Order: sequence, then structure tokens, then C-alpha cells
Amino acid sequence: MRIDLSRPTARRGFLGRLAAIAAIPLVGTGFKPASDGLQTLSPSPDDAWLRTLNRKHRVAFDVEKHKDGHALIQARDYLADWHKSFGVTENEINLVMAVRGTGIPLVLNDALWQELRLGEQYGITDPVTKAPGSRNLFTASNIVPGGPVDADASVEALQKRGVLFLVCHNTIEGAVSKLSKAGLGPPTEIRAAILGGILPGVHVVPAMVIAFTEMEERGVGYIYAG
Repeated sequence: MRIDLSRPTARRGFLGRLAAIAAIPLVGTGFKPASDGLQTLSPSPDDAWLRTLNRKHRVAFDVEKHKDGHALIQARDYLADWHKSFGVTENEINLVMAVRGTGIPLVLNDALWQELRLGEQYGITDPVTKAPGSRNLFTASNIVPGGPVDADASVEALQKRGVLFLVCHNTIEGAVSKLSKAGLGPPTEIRAAILGGILPGVHVVPAMVIAFTEMEERGVGYIYAG
């Protein structure tokens, strides 16, 4: 049964359930549940993902805007161009997708897309329904002919090829504020729901500007991918 988000009680019920899901540990984060149920930074955020960036060619794509998945297509083509032009395989490349700003819907699951109206809030249209998207159109299970990305540019397809996805906690806070002001729930519940609805394998970093600095110090290049 479709939940009517126009009713505050329905939103609270859904977000409460997602808040419970948020108790599941996140991959590669430095966040711990606080006594009040919020997610807080631990004193030593987990930078284990940085230690994986040890291949010959290393670059981070700054995914500040979703642009209907344009950065995902760029990532696929980047790997293809290395191989086609120089014979370099993906096993020799570290490609990091650093998601921030309005790029955040790329790494959130279908439940959040539907219940937090992410298509409407971030201006993403479903090519099938011609309405604001209510599912993550950039994941493997939602690829359709004429959609924004092909199957080989889905988040999961890129992850299988060794592409690392990061999302900024400051961006999450920005999304919490945006969605709360849109009347989609109280900040505490939206925050917990988002932290529990990040796609598998995506690492949360405290601040992307710091992550970029850490990567640059380790010889990782930078490309603005929109």
C-alpha cells in the first residue's frame, strides 16, 4: 500500500522504521550512534578507504551535481579510454567518485527516493513515468531503455570494476535541512533514515574537502565531474 506522505503521521511512521535500519553499521564510516539517537563523528574517522588507493593511476571525480548521472557515464568512459588508448586495465586504476551537493541521490536507495520524494526535490524525472523519479534510476535494478545511464554505468557496475564511492557527511546534513524544510519529516528522523539508506559499499566521509586534501597528499588527481 502506498504511504501518503502528505499526512505527517505517515511520514513519521516511515522515517521511524528507517531510523531503526540506521542502527546497522555503515561501511567505512567514522560515525557512532549517540545516546540521543543521532549519528555523530567518532574521534578517529575510519580512513581505511584511503589505504586502498595504491594503484598506478589514481584520480577522484568531484561529483557535486547529479546531472542525471553524467558523472557515472564519465567514469565508465574514463576506464574505457585508458584501456582503448593505452592498454591500461581497471586493475591498474583507482577511480574515486566523491559525491556531494546535489549528487547525493545517486547513492541513496529506492525506499528513500520514494518516501523522501528525491526525484521531486532534486529535479530528476523517471523516463518511464515522465514524473519525478521515485526510485534510484542510477542503480542496476532500475536501468531501463532510454534511461539516464546504461547498465554498464550503474553504481553497482562501476563498483564491480573497482570504482570507490564516497559521500560527504556535510552533504547529508544539507539534505536533512532541505528535506525537513520541505515538510518531509523532522531532522533527527530524516538524518537517521539517510544514514541507513546509503547504497552498499558507499563510504561516508566527514567532509569531502578534507577527503580531497587527504587524497591529494597521497598523489590522487582531481577531476571536476559536475
